[in-house]
This record gives sequence, C-alpha cells and structure tokens, in this order.
Amino acid sequence: MHSRDFKEANAGYLSDPRELVGQFRRFGDAGPAYEVLRIDSEDEAWIRVVFSEEELAYPIAEIVVDPIAETIP
Repeated sequence: MHSRDFKEANAGYLSDPRELVGQFRRFGDAGPAYEVLRIDSEDEAWIRVVFSEEELAYPIAEIVVDPIAETIP
C-alpha cells in the first residue's frame, strides 16, 4: 500500500523522544521552522519558532509528523 502523503524522513520508530532535541522542523509543509529545545514530558516538548523566537510547549505527536526543515529562512 502506497500513500502520496508518506514522508520518508519522518518514518520509523522513535525509540527515545530526546532524539528530537536539536532538530529543526516546520509546522506542516509550508509553515515556519522551529527548533526542538527540550523534552518536558512523555507527551510534550519545548520548542522555539525560528522567525519570531517565541518559545512554547508543543505535543511530541505533532513534532514527529511535521517535516524536517531542509532550509531555515
């Protein structure tokens, strides 16, 4: 079974959410880039939006489906 929306870069088993720390991702395909700063709990991480420098809690479940930012404007 194939899906047009499957993202290879986001596929795979995440054995430890701390692996996300330091990654830059985007909110959806065309959203702003953000950096994962730390893991706060098994469900939430603390992120920094690159453009606005705003820091906020964000669900880990959302991070793993957001695409990795290949460029950071």
